[in-house]
Amino acid sequence: MKKAALFALSMVVAVAPAFTQQAEYDIKKVDVSFVDTPAYQVNPPARQVRSQKWMAVEVTFEAKPEFTDELIFNYYILFGGRLLAGQVNHVSIQKGRELHSIAYVSPRSLSRILEGKQITASDLVNVAVTIAKPGIPAPVASKSFKPSQGEWWNTMKQEPGFVLNKTETPFAPLSWDYYEAIKSNSGR
Repeated sequence: MKKAALFALSMVVAVAPAFTQQAEYDIKKVDVSFVDTPAYQVNPPARQVRSQKWMAVEVTFEAKPEFTDELIFNYYILFGGRLLAGQVNHVSIQKGRELHSIAYVSPRSLSRILEGKQITASDLVNVAVTIAKPGIPAPVASKSFKPSQGEWWNTMKQEPGFVLNKTETPFAPLSWDYYEAIKSNSGR
């Protein structure tokens, strides 16, 4: 009996490090804000339309490996009764505790979803972000903007095409070094 108990205890001690191993990636925070279209001064002057509101979803995350070739951020935004889904592929991610990714929804898309009505606090129901690595089927990290039950985004119809990466917006040249590099469309 004592041998069995001792063996069981030694197995728990031997296996415990495998269960307590920290994840390589961790999403620290998901923030949602509505930001104005940036205004640029150009020569010759260009026509400026009045500033409109973009939805910005910013993720703060941690990467523990020294370098990661590529991470895929999947954004799920439950807005106006619809689940908007999109990806941002980041490349050459260096180890760090305060790394950032961002995705946007354009003012026209927001207006279309709300059928021209003003945005209210109840229109944004929830946002979830998952991090995946190419070749690994399950997400390596996930986090919701508002606490919820499980992977709620997998239970609804997802609508692609509304969520844009930074390079697809007028925010592309801003805060260049703050956000992780985005994989180019040509895949280079």
